[in-house]
Amino acid sequence: MHIPRFAVRLIMNIYPPLLFNRIILKEISKDFMMMKVVIKRSFLNINHYKTIFGGSIFSACDPFFPIMYYHIFARKKHKLIVWIKSAEISYLKPAESSLELTFNINQEEINHAKKELGKSGKFENWHTVEAKNKNGVICVKAKIQIYLRNLND
Repeated sequence: MHIPRFAVRLIMNIYPPLLFNRIILKEISKDFMMMKVVIKRSFLNINHYKTIFGGSIFSACDPFFPIMYYHIFARKKHKLIVWIKSAEISYLKPAESSLELTFNINQEEINHAKKELGKSGKFENWHTVEAKNKNGVICVKAKIQIYLRNLND
């Protein structure tokens, strides 16, 4: 099902687990191959030390790659089941300010996914995303393993 970008952005921004963690989807590229997300530092997501909870940061890493893959392939009329199979997160510095994350998928990864889905009906791939503070310092690095499977397999 093809959902317009503005609707995806609206839905994600009012979805309670993201809303209450102050996770905001700021931008989606026309082809869904890039998303920019901000975690706003707020009394709703800070710990005793006044830094953003690690769980809030991890929540910001979780849904976006699957959403991107889903919409990229839905636009090509290819129905998939998409989820995160595994994730690793490294907290490098305390998140004392809001954080920005940019999620990217490139055309080579899409071509590889198409090939593997055509051959075996499933595809797995690792992606990395970094959370940067207001000064551009990397506070968190996350590796996300995406799993795609043809819907009818």
